[in-house]
Amino acid sequence: MNDKPLIAHVLYRLDTGGMERIALSVINHTRDRYRHAVICLAGYGALRAEIADPSIPCLSLDKRPGKDPGCYFRLWRALRKLKPDLVQTYNIGALDAAPLIRLAGVRHIVHAEHGRDVSDPRGDNPKYLRLRRWMAPLIARFIAVSHDLQLWLIDRAGIRTDKVACIVNGIDVAAFETPRTATRPRALLADFAPPGSVLIGNVARLDKVKDQAGLLAAFKLLCERAGQQTACRLVIVGGGPEHAALQSRIEQLGLTQTVRLLGSRGDVAELLAECDVFVLPSIAEGMPVTLLEAMASGLPVVATDVGGVAAVVKNGVTGALVPPGDPSVLADALGAYVVDAALRRRHGEAGHARVAARFSLSAMVSAYVALYDGLLGGAARTSEPRITAGLAGHGEH
Repeated sequence: MNDKPLIAHVLYRLDTGGMERIALSVINHTRDRYRHAVICLAGYGALRAEIADPSIPCLSLDKRPGKDPGCYFRLWRALRKLKPDLVQTYNIGALDAAPLIRLAGVRHIVHAEHGRDVSDPRGDNPKYLRLRRWMAPLIARFIAVSHDLQLWLIDRAGIRTDKVACIVNGIDVAAFETPRTATRPRALLADFAPPGSVLIGNVARLDKVKDQAGLLAAFKLLCERAGQQTACRLVIVGGGPEHAALQSRIEQLGLTQTVRLLGSRGDVAELLAECDVFVLPSIAEGMPVTLLEAMASGLPVVATDVGGVAAVVKNGVTGALVPPGDPSVLADALGAYVVDAALRRRHGEAGHARVAARFSLSAMVSAYVALYDGLLGGAARTSEPRITAGLAGHGEH
């Protein structure tokens, strides 16, 4: 009989995204300490293959759009079969499963808040606020991935302070320390961004909350202001529901020669190594994993000052913070990096140092282990979590 506690992770869908990657990081780096299972209400995509242990169950409940009582019955049945010691739910799409999880006999529920969507960028939706308050008695801990979200859960959603833990996202910094390619042809994008051009990168799902449409408007302004003096290129990496609309907008703006939508990719680290600047124009965010990855890659970052972004990007030190929804200001901030290679290098180096010191994978995993062990009464303290060597760091709390 396996005496390691079982943790079940309930997500709306396991697909490409920062929240999902954080969930898999926790799963993959605590396998020596806990057993895990993944339950996807509405299915999964290619990210399912990144679960390191193929024996870890990954179930799809095939939820239909809207209300689907059958899906919740299937969830109850799955939990009764798995008998997890703790269940972690993720974001608003899985929060309303808490009563059913308790009915299935699970004593400990943790709920993680990783950010908001375009329909509720400031978290003011009364329906969602009420749902969080109603579910709070059933939740042992709420996890906020940024101090901004932590304060919002306490002040706006009315969650008790002692029920809210802040665990900032962390990454494997070494995985993104690919040598820069600024002075030699790019291996992946040489045909698109030849030597001498400045390549701007965005990695995010193609969703309205990420505002790639605003980025295209800003890039158009940037190219007009730069004229023929500097060759600028833009790549947008990620898939999502806005792909067709963004491709159409690229054509309307006459940017087909200077902008590429690369879709979902498995070589993000290599693509970031070929970029010169990273941009994230989101309307709302929690603590974006792609920002951490870009800074670990040695890139200066231009990002909107929303959510927990300012806890990662230090304005004027590792990049530039701009207001959301203002393409002209975004274009100006990008332009400052386009014309100044020394500034790019200086801010990129500072960003790398900041991520390595404050947002490491080891710090994040240790925080989750401490939370789980505290709720499970120390039942899992028989072995240490498996952390990649050389990733020691301190979380920013």
